Amino acid sequence: MELTANRLDFATEGEAIEHYMEVGWTDGLPVVPPTPERVTAMLEAGGLEPGEILGEVPTRNVVVTAEAAAVNAVMAGCAVEYFPVVVAALRAHFQVEGNSHSTTATLAGAAQVIVVNGPVRNELDIASGQACFGPGFRANATIGRALRLVIRNVCRSIPGVLDRASFSWPLRYSFCFGENEEASDWRPLHVQRGFEPDDSVATVVSLMNLLRANEFAPEPEAILNAVATVARHVGVGHDEFLGDGRSILVVMGPEHQRRLVDAGWSKEKAQEYLWPLLTAESRDRYDRRLDLARPENILIVAAGGPGMADSWLFLPHLSNPVSEKVVRP
Repeated sequence: MELTANRLDFATEGEAIEHYMEVGWTDGLPVVPPTPERVTAMLEAGGLEPGEILGEVPTRNVVVTAEAAAVNAVMAGCAVEYFPVVVAALRAHFQVEGNSHSTTATLAGAAQVIVVNGPVRNELDIASGQACFGPGFRANATIGRALRLVIRNVCRSIPGVLDRASFSWPLRYSFCFGENEEASDWRPLHVQRGFEPDDSVATVVSLMNLLRANEFAPEPEAILNAVATVARHVGVGHDEFLGDGRSILVVMGPEHQRRLVDAGWSKEKAQEYLWPLLTAESRDRYDRRLDLARPENILIVAAGGPGMADSWLFLPHLSNPVSEKVVRP
């Protein structure tokens, strides 16, 4: 396998890491030096040739090759078996509806989130339970970081260059988690989106507002009313480019999910209940409707650990969710 990237030689890995920091090839944290051996092993794990194109950003004249993705996956600290998930996430992000240029250059500083479904979650120990949004899980941290390093190093989304975020936020380091499919008999996200139950799938969403809906009442209606009230504090406007695909993601914690399951509510019933609440006309400047074309645009995912009666709402920037199957050789 012949690599095309320029080779730099250093006396020690420590010198290499310091050089990458100095020239701005990192997110501010140390990286793993991408030696030819490590990059080749990553490509072999994905069954890809170095020059295979995973995506592009035409407005920046950027083409993302498998080799570039592998280099950044090594730098992010990925184990080689993670690479097919990174590839699926990249293919999703670079779809037209993923709107890479806007979501990575915006003044608002949108983050990119990877939601993983299917057997690969457990095979790679992608966390979906207690503290799954936070640190401490190698697969979650490095898969999400690999996507962001590609956005930085290949797509040139660097502060002062093509990253115009006024403040940005920590979620731009990395954000990846799995759906807790074993928590109930609810249809997993990837199945709702047309994949087979045994498929492994990465879904990428662009996150603009992360909101928390806390409700201790046991009734499903009270829980979903709280979700709708919180979402309507911000709202989601119409966008001609994105059309009917505009969506939100509701990550439902164990207490809320258990209340709905015990009452016989499926994801589909919850979507049908929420949709008119979210899309009703705005009453004032503090109550804003969400422009969602159909109930299916309310994506519901089960995740998180016990202890708080919470659901978390992911409201989008200018992109639609895109899902791609994880392909392993």
